[in-house]
Amino acid sequence: MFRFFFEKDQFSPIFRSMTDISFKKTLVALDTTLMDDFVLDYLSQFHQAFGIERLVFLHVVKDIDTELEMDGFAKAEADALEDIRQDLLQKITRYKFEGLTVNVEVKHGSPTDVILKSSLDESCDLLVMGRKRSLDGSGIVSGHIARNSPTSILFVTQNMNPSLRKILVPVDFSEHSSLAMTAGVKIEGQSDAKVTMINIFDVPVGYYKLGKSYEEFSQIMKGHAEKEYDLFLKQNNSNESYACHFTDSSSKSKINVVFEHALSTRSDLIIIGSQGRTNASAILLGSFAEKMVFRDTDIPVLIMKKEGENMSLLEALLSI
Repeated sequence: MFRFFFEKDQFSPIFRSMTDISFKKTLVALDTTLMDDFVLDYLSQFHQAFGIERLVFLHVVKDIDTELEMDGFAKAEADALEDIRQDLLQKITRYKFEGLTVNVEVKHGSPTDVILKSSLDESCDLLVMGRKRSLDGSGIVSGHIARNSPTSILFVTQNMNPSLRKILVPVDFSEHSSLAMTAGVKIEGQSDAKVTMINIFDVPVGYYKLGKSYEEFSQIMKGHAEKEYDLFLKQNNSNESYACHFTDSSSKSKINVVFEHALSTRSDLIIIGSQGRTNASAILLGSFAEKMVFRDTDIPVLIMKKEGENMSLLEALLSI
């Protein structure tokens, strides 16, 4: 995913304004398990930091394949859905969402399809989901939703420390990295959080043919990465220089490097673009972002998508 040779005409101007990123309308997927409390607690504490103005809470009751015909069955089902909605509403009101517009919806269908269609129909800016480790319940098919969602996605974790002081943004200087940085800076401006970056570069396999040690060539590659980072900030019209940790991947996977750094710096949120520089298509998540979804960790992850990303694919899937 990451390529770090400095090329003269590598970038096209981006110049993103901080106002380009919005999470005003947020869809929150609930599954009526204990995971809901982690999600609700997180959002009640940090909805202002994300700039959320409207919350749409959604629970999907999975369809049962049955041809049962019985007088009053349809009404009984509708009443049961309303009972679930009232239970969720009662749970939600225990948390503080003052000043926000709050809607609670319970729908029938395939959880994945209904969540994706709702995010499209509601024109949401952000989708929030829980990511479980060991809690009971089937949960939500987060991977499929992450791949196909037209909106950015925040995964709230089960055993997180609910804090928002340090935000880590892995950057490879792509357009999606620009999105991630912009989101981090905007959240920083609306909270007490502090944004830092991490850049992981590779050392070419043939470095020793040039008479250099691994350490020597790593320093050369770091110098290239630092130049690219300076250009990246300029291309994004940044008036501030954000600290960036530069490191080579060495023998570790890049995903491990990111999480080890996040843990060592006690980062509270990781924000990453859905695609890296070398991904040829935006149809699916890049491999790095996808691994972030499934990583067994306690740090919330926000995956940023470009506006309209996956839209045509999602519309095609939902029309089947």
